Amino acid sequence: MSEAEFDLVIVGAGGFGHEVLQYALDAVAAGGMHAHFKGFLDDLQAAAGITGHGERVLGTTDGAALSARDRFVVGIAEPGDRERLAGRIAAGAGAFATVVHPSAYIAPTATIGYGSVVCPFAFVGPYARLGAHVVVNTHASVGHDSVLGDFATVSPHVAVNGNAMIGRCAFLGSGSVVTPKCRIGDRAVVSAGAVVYQDVADGQLAHGNPARARAMPADPG
Repeated sequence: MSEAEFDLVIVGAGGFGHEVLQYALDAVAAGGMHAHFKGFLDDLQAAAGITGHGERVLGTTDGAALSARDRFVVGIAEPGDRERLAGRIAAGAGAFATVVHPSAYIAPTATIGYGSVVCPFAFVGPYARLGAHVVVNTHASVGHDSVLGDFATVSPHVAVNGNAMIGRCAFLGSGSVVTPKCRIGDRAVVSAGAVVYQDVADGQLAHGNPARARAMPADPG
């Protein structure tokens, strides 16, 4: 194994975790990532030691780094859960990898934080800045000079226009649009198909076209 290579461990063996695995394998095949897939960490499937698709499950998510060559990516789409699990790995001194699918366009002046996942056919424009553990899903776009906070999730077919600011752990639902210079607050949610013309405060839910923001519904649990 060369010095540039590492062992990839994906945290979460659900649907999105398997998508991240395929994106990583595609990146390896294209020469954009020098890694060997080691296995998943998953609380529900750790006892079996194997996923329903036959991949190895190394253990639960509360473990630390398994070896010095391990690099982790959290394959969970929900921002709060991704933040929590990344915190577990970081507490164990685990280091993180970034997965960028070879079909994605990343402007040379854009920056992408560690642990992030940029999915097939995504666009990240000039001078855009993605924080740590950000997900930019399939066919989503992040316009020039936009800033995405740590753990933000941009769902499929979302358009984040230029100079927008997306807060920490914000979630943008599929097909939503954030118009130029708008700010989406920390832990805010933009519903699928919503079109945001005005800022959305921290923790609010925005829905409709034009989007209207309101307090997040109480968790029934």
